[in-house]
Amino acid sequence: MKRRYRTADQNWVRERNLAIVLSYLWDARQPVSRTHLTQMSGLNKSTVGSLLAQLQSWGFVREGGVSDPRPGRPSVLVDINPNAGRLIGVEIGVGFVSVVVTDLKTNVIWRSKVDGSDLASPATVEAQSLEQAECLVEDAIARTASSGSRLFGIGVGVPGLVDHATGTLLFAPNLRWSNVPIRERWQKRFSVPVIVENEADAAALGERMLGVARNTDNFLYLSAGVGLGGGLFIDGKLYGGAGGFAGEVGHMTIEPEGPRCNCGNRGCWETLVGPVAIVRRVRRAVEEGQAARLLDLCGGDVWAIRMDHVLVAAAEGDPAVLAALEEVGRYLGIGIANLINAFNPSLVVLGGVLSLAGPYILPRAQREVDTRALAVARRGVNIVLSAFKFDACVMGGTALVLREILSNPTAWQPQPDPSRVQLDTVTLVGSAL
Repeated sequence: MKRRYRTADQNWVRERNLAIVLSYLWDARQPVSRTHLTQMSGLNKSTVGSLLAQLQSWGFVREGGVSDPRPGRPSVLVDINPNAGRLIGVEIGVGFVSVVVTDLKTNVIWRSKVDGSDLASPATVEAQSLEQAECLVEDAIARTASSGSRLFGIGVGVPGLVDHATGTLLFAPNLRWSNVPIRERWQKRFSVPVIVENEADAAALGERMLGVARNTDNFLYLSAGVGLGGGLFIDGKLYGGAGGFAGEVGHMTIEPEGPRCNCGNRGCWETLVGPVAIVRRVRRAVEEGQAARLLDLCGGDVWAIRMDHVLVAAAEGDPAVLAALEEVGRYLGIGIANLINAFNPSLVVLGGVLSLAGPYILPRAQREVDTRALAVARRGVNIVLSAFKFDACVMGGTALVLREILSNPTAWQPQPDPSRVQLDTVTLVGSAL
């Protein structure tokens, strides 16, 4: 099938210029002068003025403040209008659902999280978890409507493989879900644009646009929940691979005869470095008569040990717990070294449980990287903790919608009825900043 290209008519050029000016304003993160925008964009002064007037009429831009009057005449500053509308970010995790509402500058206005770990059985978890998420989203939409704010859309992060063309969750081994048409279902229910993405890719986008990876073109994001996911940015773009499924680094085989993974394989990386691996190691230590403090924290029931117990015991210096975390750091470093050799990133960002346990696992992980990664590849690579920790994915959900607005604000201009967004007028182009 031949690819169709849109020719560069005047309307297309104006759309691109509107996106350029709005993106420059976003990147500035502070009010700037028209003169500064002209210099950054390379457009002439009258064109920038016309574009800003258009963006202001749509509510994306506001005026506020003046530049330093010395020397010469002060100029009025322009900025992103945070009250242009609201963004909703959603994470459907294993045992929980999290939702945030932000303004256009991604300041969090409202958040809620529901623990679904007590849901009945795998056969009923899908319906109940979706219903939980939908109830939270309905609450978020109601709060947005009551404030009189416009809702731009919903970005959803899920722990599995996503068909981006349809917004369908194809396979989520740790949720035991397959072929769940989230976008179709939610667009019918909520009548707003919905973007569905793998949770690690969403989190990576959030770090790129909002967090520690801003202005970093080549980096790797790793997140451990029940599983281990990865998001990879190459040359400033989120890398999806041929089918859009790249980043499933948690299923690299590290130990061929290792623990059984939910994907059906053995020795996957996530079975050796995720929370399940950590709890399994410390539980074994307790059964061998070690980590007495951990036994106190879980009320004497080794099967009740959770990551929060592990982190408390680690903070108190329990030797057995620290040894278990160091072993996890070893396997984490081995995997990171492999990825550094393969992709040559300048930054590795750790999120989820990895960010919480960072002080205990990072030193050993760094030693493994120093030992195993090629010297030329590891030179200059920084391993850092996520800016958002457990909220990286849900904030990434808001970034999914924000990315589309910045890439084509024309498609998101207010409709005649501002309380509803007409889906057929919005093209989700999926472009990266």
